[in-house]
Amino acid sequence: MEPRTESGAVVILAFDGSMEMSVALARDIFYAGAVARRHQSLPGQSEKRVLVASETGEAVTTFNGSLLQPDCGIDELDAPELIIVSGIWDGVETVVEKYRKTVEWLRSQSETGARIACLHTGTFLLAETGLLDGKAATIYWRMVDLFRKRYPKVILQPEKNLTVSENLYCSSGVFSGFEMAMYLIEKLWGMHVASRVSRHFMMDAPKPSPEFQLAMNAKKQHGDRKVKLAQEWIENNFSSNFLLEELADKLGLSLRSLRRRFKEATGETPMQYLQDVRLETAKQLLTSDVLSVDQVGYRVGYDDRSYFSRLFKQKTKLSPGEFRKAAMMVGQDA
Repeated sequence: MEPRTESGAVVILAFDGSMEMSVALARDIFYAGAVARRHQSLPGQSEKRVLVASETGEAVTTFNGSLLQPDCGIDELDAPELIIVSGIWDGVETVVEKYRKTVEWLRSQSETGARIACLHTGTFLLAETGLLDGKAATIYWRMVDLFRKRYPKVILQPEKNLTVSENLYCSSGVFSGFEMAMYLIEKLWGMHVASRVSRHFMMDAPKPSPEFQLAMNAKKQHGDRKVKLAQEWIENNFSSNFLLEELADKLGLSLRSLRRRFKEATGETPMQYLQDVRLETAKQLLTSDVLSVDQVGYRVGYDDRSYFSRLFKQKTKLSPGEFRKAAMMVGQDA
């Protein structure tokens, strides 16, 4: 069959048993990115299509029992730039065995340079290719034991929200899937598009307190447009491990110029600003007992619990556990 889609598409793979939410949300988010990119396109720039594909091109039955009609089958795709593997609710081993052709197709697409990103349990399909052997990956917490048993060569890091290994990306859950999407949109279309999409979709992200928002806004009352972009980028990507050199490069500045201009405009270094955003977000997460202290630290970007606890206590005069206990008591009294 001759491919009917142009190269460079963003493709979302759907299977029998896929979570319809993961397919629909991925499509909406990346379509929003394509629309935002279209608004700032320059003459001669091509527009990426966002497509849903199944192995055969036929409809699949999602986890909730609804029929999902894809745009095409994988044989109709010509060199997609990004492939999103949707999450599967249950029976992942059955799905892996059923979709052997898709597994082989993912391997071949990776070898030709495509980025492959997995939404939570979709990581099983990618691991089946062998591409993750010896590389870092993450997975939804309830699938950890099964994943380790089936793929012992993968360096599984379930405490991570996101992992990146060359052109392979994994997310551990629904919210981390949002984070991964923002990261990939920036890779595809740039920081401006990612910021615009993030403002529309990241509504359920932990929000800083009104006092903190006022403080952050006060630090943006300056005339340096590139520093404002740097501040927004840090606020949207605070949980990621990134090099300051990368941010400077995105803004077209040298590292020295970014540091100097940021300090002059805000009174803080970029790393001090990042730390403020991380610790304020941690405070919001600690006001409930949904996440453990370790998980809160990972969620805001700190892999080392002792380091996170030390920084948190320096800022609040309380350990994370003490802060949570005090916040919960206030909530009970309210």
